[in-house]
Amino acid sequence: MLTVKPTRQALDSAKVGQRFLEYYQADGYEVIPGSSLLDPSVPMSFVMSAGLAQVETSAMLRGGRVGDRYALLQNCFRYFDLVNVGESDIHLSLFQMPGAFTFGPVSKRDTIARIWGLLTKAYGFHPDSLWVTYFAGDEVAGHTFGPDLETYQAWRRAGVPPDRIVGLGAEHNFWKQGASVVGAEHVPKCGPNTEVFFDRGAHLSCGATCCPGCGCGRFVEFLNTLFITLHIDDDTAIVKPLEEPFTETVVGTERVAMLLQGASSVFEIDSVQPLIEHVRDFTQAQALPVADRIRHERILVDHIRALLFLVADGAPPPGKGGRARLMRKLVREMLTSQKLLDIPDPAFIRSLVESTLDLYTDQHPRLSSAQNKLLEYVTDERGRFERTLQAGRRQLDRLLTRQGKRHISGEDMLDLEKRHGVPEPLLEVILTQRQVRFSQQAYRAAHARWRRAVVGAN
Repeated sequence: MLTVKPTRQALDSAKVGQRFLEYYQADGYEVIPGSSLLDPSVPMSFVMSAGLAQVETSAMLRGGRVGDRYALLQNCFRYFDLVNVGESDIHLSLFQMPGAFTFGPVSKRDTIARIWGLLTKAYGFHPDSLWVTYFAGDEVAGHTFGPDLETYQAWRRAGVPPDRIVGLGAEHNFWKQGASVVGAEHVPKCGPNTEVFFDRGAHLSCGATCCPGCGCGRFVEFLNTLFITLHIDDDTAIVKPLEEPFTETVVGTERVAMLLQGASSVFEIDSVQPLIEHVRDFTQAQALPVADRIRHERILVDHIRALLFLVADGAPPPGKGGRARLMRKLVREMLTSQKLLDIPDPAFIRSLVESTLDLYTDQHPRLSSAQNKLLEYVTDERGRFERTLQAGRRQLDRLLTRQGKRHISGEDMLDLEKRHGVPEPLLEVILTQRQVRFSQQAYRAAHARWRRAVVGAN
């Protein structure tokens, strides 16, 4: 059994980003501010990663870009990760992403040597705990790209042994802008990328072929570098070099902190665990299965963090369409978890907000200005949510009366969730309380059919 000691040292979460900036600044990178989560580059959603948009926004505010090396700390919110929050040990909807950006021709050898110094010297990762991936060649939009051997050789020169350098296809190690980002009339930028993984130990392996890219949990990806050098036309498969290529290197603050602190999840690091403990002080649902209790504790903590940062940056009240819809989703999922954890205390949300502010305002003093507005949002949405649940119960009564039986199909459960607004976890509780038989398997099958229809329609 391979057991790798996580690091030679542990860092507070706040110092992860600070050390990143200090490292790159010492190497000639200009430190610039990150963007608001409501950056105009993503008008219907919130900033999802550190990237070119933040550099260009900062440059525009200063009258244009000067120089070719920049570093920043960017708060990010990924709505598509909400489905993983609570179930996954490494996903948060809101997280911090330090990034370094270089414009113009870049030596992959120098870039990777710089990354290796960041990881092994600035952060103190033991080299034996790290694996890397590179683009092994694949077909992308009708064009065949060969393997990125320059990156492979750069990792070898940095000192990574060949058995810890893994070549993967385009799904893992080739980046291409989507049409929704650049617009259908523009030719997307693209290029290979390389990622760094922490090995949590062979005892977590799923088999003899287990390696980075596997989803078993042994390997945690926490650094990604994009080498963006090309345009590719989706219609013609014509590939052209960019006039100004660029390279970006980003890490996930909370994942780095998790690994440096030897924690088993991002919910156990110094900047999150106190909030989990706060929720547990209020929880009364002792009969709830442990896995369910943990999931809903995590959802509450994740969502209150996200809501506080989003409101501080100007997020609208919960409602319909775009950003308002995401705010409604966050608040309702949080209120659902509060119900399932049997936390009746009306002051609970206020106390959780205050605890979150206690943790973060030293580093983010602007958050305190969001407290009253967030509590107002939650209060208003709670009233609407309760009315929705009452209407959903009435619909369930009509359904059972019409059918004349104490059983509900997967399709009917899905209808109560999607059309009548009753979250599935709460629906299960309501059905159990009313002694109505249901099948989780039938619900999941109905949900999968609905999901396929939605994806097909888009």
